[in-house]
Amino acid sequence: MSIINKAAILTVVAGAMLQTAQAAQIEITFTNNAPTGGTYLTPLWVGVHDGSFDAFNVGDSASLGIETIAEVGNPMSLAAEFSGSGVDGVVSAAPVAPGGSFSLVLDLANDGSNNYLSFASMLLPSSDFFIGNDDAFSIASVLNGGGPLTFDIATAYDAGTEVNDFTTSAGNGLFTGAGLPATNAGAGVDENGVIRQISGSEFSNFLNIGSADVSGFNFDNYSSIASIEVSSVPEPTTLSMLLLGMVGLGFSRRKKIN
Repeated sequence: MSIINKAAILTVVAGAMLQTAQAAQIEITFTNNAPTGGTYLTPLWVGVHDGSFDAFNVGDSASLGIETIAEVGNPMSLAAEFSGSGVDGVVSAAPVAPGGSFSLVLDLANDGSNNYLSFASMLLPSSDFFIGNDDAFSIASVLNGGGPLTFDIATAYDAGTEVNDFTTSAGNGLFTGAGLPATNAGAGVDENGVIRQISGSEFSNFLNIGSADVSGFNFDNYSSIASIEVSSVPEPTTLSMLLLGMVGLGFSRRKKIN
């Protein structure tokens, strides 16, 4: 093979290696840490961005995206609000029971545009309770080859969009034997409030609680509500093969010149 052809191959291989090095895969693992009999969580919406996206702020009115997540667990409106800000996806395709864990792999550019993670998921049962982060989490260290990051979620929020009422809360059917009423989820009275942090036995203040047993929903008894682990996906073997090929071509070219 001529020196020119080998040089061309070296250029292609080096370009492929550079492109691979600038890309990264991360795995996002979502775990419901509620105790047995505790709250379920809807599939987790995640968005990875450059830090400029802000899903919500405590004390402000909820956007349509947060309202839709918090009332019925649907991430489509929030995904639409996020569109153009980065890469997003949904972890799991069904409600996540206490102890349940699901993962999602995302392909990202490692150029600073994907250094932050935002998320949201609805708490079940509820009228408009959710978990999320008003300040995005930095995941830059994972993208740069660092070890896994685990974010413990110990805070939940009331979106302030719907009056808390067990006859219109979503997820009642998941808790058979708890005495929760039949429900018309998402059809509650507008609250016209603002996003606020919730804690303790908030569920005991719902309307139409009747004889329902809500002791399993007391956040004072939770070590955490959920956790999110972000880790890098192992480097594909193709990159190692490209590196070996480049080294081999380099030695061959050097021998030809000598």
